[in-house]
Amino acid sequence: TGGRVIVSFCRVGGVQCDLTPEQVSKIISVCDEIEDEIRKTGLIFINDTSVKNRLRGVGYISKEDAAELCAVGPTARGSGIDNDVRSYTQSYRDLGFEPILYDEGDCLARCRVRIDELMQSLDIIRNGLRNLPGGEWRVPVKGNPPAGEYAFRVEQPRGEAFYYVKGNGTKNLDRARVRTPTNINIPAMVRMLQGCSLQDVSMIVITIDPCISCTER
Repeated sequence: TGGRVIVSFCRVGGVQCDLTPEQVSKIISVCDEIEDEIRKTGLIFINDTSVKNRLRGVGYISKEDAAELCAVGPTARGSGIDNDVRSYTQSYRDLGFEPILYDEGDCLARCRVRIDELMQSLDIIRNGLRNLPGGEWRVPVKGNPPAGEYAFRVEQPRGEAFYYVKGNGTKNLDRARVRTPTNINIPAMVRMLQGCSLQDVSMIVITIDPCISCTER
């Protein structure tokens, strides 16, 4: 409907509230529990012989084609392209972040990227919490945004999201635009589908994890 209300932790100028040591310990404990579940299900699934035989070689896209079609996220990294925005962010580099890459370019490679990134995300959360700096957790933001243009990229689970805003010095923006990762991955998905069997269509499509709302424009 476009009328979503999302209660989130992030706020303009900082975060909703500070974390207590007890909350930090609880979050780390939950991450450990989630990791156990991933090892029981995700890793067993992706290493199953029948699963590998079903996914291997299906929905192939080469590294060159993925780059030419501007694929992002696991769709690109499954073809060996290092375009993870987090690689260029100092805070992630401080946590020892390294992008997950597979070169095979098929459904199996894209699934492996996602499974590995689940485990990696848990490590990022735990490392971030253990190295959480002190100090102010929110700064006051007053007045209207200045006139001018600003663009920003952020890595989402499906890939790079690109945000653009143009202000005029009032509370109303002249322009705001979001380029979603699903939308930019559609050309790569079309290339994957060329010449495939009908029974493979749904499986290929789901490996880019499409968000229909992101493409309904």
